[in-house]
Amino acid sequence: MYNFFKQANSQLRLFAIIYMVFGLILCFFNKSILTMSARVIGGVLLAYGVYELYVYFMKRQTVSSVPLFTGVPCALIGGFMIFSPESLVAILPVLAGIILVLNSVMQMQKAFLLKDHGFENWIWTFIVSLVTLVVGVIILLRPIQTLAFILQLVGVCLIIEGVIMLINEHEVNKYIQ
Repeated sequence: MYNFFKQANSQLRLFAIIYMVFGLILCFFNKSILTMSARVIGGVLLAYGVYELYVYFMKRQTVSSVPLFTGVPCALIGGFMIFSPESLVAILPVLAGIILVLNSVMQMQKAFLLKDHGFENWIWTFIVSLVTLVVGVIILLRPIQTLAFILQLVGVCLIIEGVIMLINEHEVNKYIQ
């Protein structure tokens, strides 16, 4: 039992440090993390697209045009993500805002239908849809700032989680001794 706790403690300490390091990176380098991630994902998409085009044009083992129809979009999107990751980073929060606004409108309609059919708790659905609408509009008005805030919030949560893990590790050490 002692060895189990000792081994788990060293792993816990390692994960706590990793969490805190990633949390600090997200807090201070959030925009560069996003552009780097977009470039990496773009590279993977570009490589997959080029491979699919190679399979379609060079190997010619099938009459199916699936490799062509997957290879071209993947290569184009991958190239876009590699050479213009800032555009993608700017587009994502806007898309998220639009999705939230549309979802909130559908939830409001659902709340009014619940009210019309006599459900007593329809107000909670309406309140949640109203909050979602406000968040969606805020994201649409300030997409880059919202994205930076969310990444910083995730970074702070990782730091807090790392600190809690270190405290737990300390408590387990006291229990072992």
